[in-house]
Amino acid sequence: MSKEPTTVSVIIPAYNAAKTISRCLNSILHQDYPSDNVDIHLVNDGSTDNTNDVLQQIVLSNQVQIHNHIVNKGLASARNTGLHHSNGEIIIFLDADMEVSPDFIENHVRFHKKPNVVGLLSALLPAPENPIDKYQKYLYQSKRGAKKYPVQTPLPFHAFILGITSIKRHAISETGGFDKAISSYGGEDTEFAYRLWQKYLRGLYYAPHIKVIHHHYRPFNAVLENVRTFGREVVPYLVQKHPEFDSLYGYSYIYPSSTFIGLIKKIVGIILKSKNTFTLLKLLYHLFPYPFSNKVIRLLLASALWQGIARSKKNDSTR
Repeated sequence: MSKEPTTVSVIIPAYNAAKTISRCLNSILHQDYPSDNVDIHLVNDGSTDNTNDVLQQIVLSNQVQIHNHIVNKGLASARNTGLHHSNGEIIIFLDADMEVSPDFIENHVRFHKKPNVVGLLSALLPAPENPIDKYQKYLYQSKRGAKKYPVQTPLPFHAFILGITSIKRHAISETGGFDKAISSYGGEDTEFAYRLWQKYLRGLYYAPHIKVIHHHYRPFNAVLENVRTFGREVVPYLVQKHPEFDSLYGYSYIYPSSTFIGLIKKIVGIILKSKNTFTLLKLLYHLFPYPFSNKVIRLLLASALWQGIARSKKNDSTR
């Protein structure tokens, strides 16, 4: 007697996703994997556009359950809502602006049969209709994030980004859900991945053959503003909760210790976060061709992050 297929739950947080949600749902509903073993949970996270109208117009199968937040609570709470209602042995987290191939679920399930695999990250590709500027080339073509590590070797937690990821349910249960205190832009996936990684040091992997199309274009200026917001509203909380995150975000370059090393960090922080440095880096970004622009992009991201941290309240514990 053959064993029943692994059950899978797909969790899709959606906030103002009217332009992309139809394509996302259509792709996940047309899978080669047995539909009886898949439940899909779309969490409409307080959308203020016509996401709800679009969802009303789509003919959805019994696989799909829609859960509505009256107000926007952020990705952490939206994913927790999906987890609460899901039943799968494997949980797939898929953002509402993603499009997957028909073998997407099958490929994730197959990879999870390998020893030690607890979490799996797909490969992200830009949508063909989106412009490819220097930042998009940095994002999709450069050797960064999970692409820096050899295939078939475990990933560090900071390279394991949610949104095109699958994780075994038992590992999520042991780790705990997402931190709902993180309601602003960014950080909820890194914080969760860190706790998951602490329990499964060799359990997170990257699958470059499982490709996902990203139907969202965000101009670089908008990215930098989001990074400032992240630095101001989220990083202080993350570093307070996990002091070791300072090595990720450089919090101590803005709020250094009273030591000689702290003084050096303070000088570096003052220089990189200054408006003059930021303006110069923006000029170099426009002047330098790809891939030489990549180093400038990294410095601009760091500058925006530290500008945000500098605007935050030190040791913010109001969450």
